[in-house]
Amino acid sequence: MTLAADVREFLDAPRFAVLGTLNEDGSPQLTVIWYARRDDEVIVNTTAPRKKALNMARDPRVALLVGESDRYVRLDGAAREVAAGDDALQDIRELAVRYDGEAAAEKQTRDVWSKQQRVTYAIAVRRVYRYGFE
Repeated sequence: MTLAADVREFLDAPRFAVLGTLNEDGSPQLTVIWYARRDDEVIVNTTAPRKKALNMARDPRVALLVGESDRYVRLDGAAREVAAGDDALQDIRELAVRYDGEAAAEKQTRDVWSKQQRVTYAIAVRRVYRYGFE
């Protein structure tokens, strides 16, 4: 799906998102998460053993909500793993630069993330809900 220009612009700002995945019993699992837009998809990064990663590997249906005080965008779609290992480590570093700056990203990468099993998921958007856009 091609994202509208105003949705792309909104997503390009470093806002926090809420990622919704489905637990095995069908209940929602929600996580505040960093994200970045890559063309018409959105990427998120986590550690492989986290519940959200396990949920996306088992059932790719997800929702991502990005909001601010008077408007929001919700993206429904399907997640797929697109990177692991060094590539996923680079992805989390790039996300950290986006949200926290170069120095913090370098420190976190060296001290924390390089010791973890990171994975990156891309969300192929199937539906967009918008509120507060003209």
